[in-house]
Amino acid sequence: MRAQTNSRDNSWIDRTLSVLRTSRLEACSKELTGLGGAGLFDPETTDLDAERLFEESWFAEEEKEKRLHTLEELQLRVLSQFPAEIGLLSPEEHDLILKLIFFGGEMPLMSWDDVLPARTLVKRLWCRMVPEKGQWIRMPRQILVSAVLLLSSEEVKSVRETAANVMETVENTLYLAGMMPAEMAVRDMAARLQDSLSSDKHDLYMRLLEASFETILTVDGRRMLVHPGLADPWRLTSREHHIELDQGSLSDLYASLTEMEDPLYDRMMSLIGNLSRPEISPEETVEDLILLAKQGAPVTEMGQVLGGRIICLPTDEMITVLREMHDRIPRWMGLSMEQLQ
Repeated sequence: MRAQTNSRDNSWIDRTLSVLRTSRLEACSKELTGLGGAGLFDPETTDLDAERLFEESWFAEEEKEKRLHTLEELQLRVLSQFPAEIGLLSPEEHDLILKLIFFGGEMPLMSWDDVLPARTLVKRLWCRMVPEKGQWIRMPRQILVSAVLLLSSEEVKSVRETAANVMETVENTLYLAGMMPAEMAVRDMAARLQDSLSSDKHDLYMRLLEASFETILTVDGRRMLVHPGLADPWRLTSREHHIELDQGSLSDLYASLTEMEDPLYDRMMSLIGNLSRPEISPEETVEDLILLAKQGAPVTEMGQVLGGRIICLPTDEMITVLREMHDRIPRWMGLSMEQLQ
């Protein structure tokens, strides 16, 4: 999903992961409400609908030249790449497809967890929204039957497993660095998926990344993957903005960081576990505080965030742990192995 507009003018209270996540879900839900009309495989769909469907799809972002499209062409493109694409779904998209199969191809979006994958399945032209029923999503029979047949395929399972390994590496890198170039993940996926059902499908790799992570486009046209808790990614785009390590070094660095952060996490959890307000869990609050520390938020504002999440004023011991988080947790984009050893 594309990152929202710059939030650097907001206070840190409005820039926590919890708040940013809610804002993204609300924006996506609003976008879904505005989508409607016949789907790619609906019998009433005609060539008059082709351009609307094209503009709603990933194709509009991937094609370099402007031209007119026909319904038959779009249908052929979607079906021809479906076997390679179905192994390259985010876990949330995969889960929503399983729900759609269970419900026979049509269902309401039953939770916030369904909102983001619903949007990306619509962008794949595999589904359409059914606005006359509210926030319902429908998958046509052509796609539903193909999904049932392919999801049990060993080839597709192998692609999913390989892609999941790459995505785990990306998640760890984003936690360490805050952002990374999307092209790095695309190269990694291309190398690991050679000779597979999804070999040499760079556009599909990018779709998976965009369906799974926040992204921004830099002024020089470079697509960056962004940690969802990074409130102001544009501030960092002018710096050397990625950790490029082999898998072993990345794992060591990640392990060293968690060894540093876990005791701070556990200490704060023990202090606020029974004091949290009901609308947010203590785990979310501590995660928010750690991510704020990574971005250099002042201790005073971290204290304001904490104070709004618990039923009492922060205690001296809580402020002490906040100061340790602020002082000890390495900032995004300034991380090195030496800091962790």
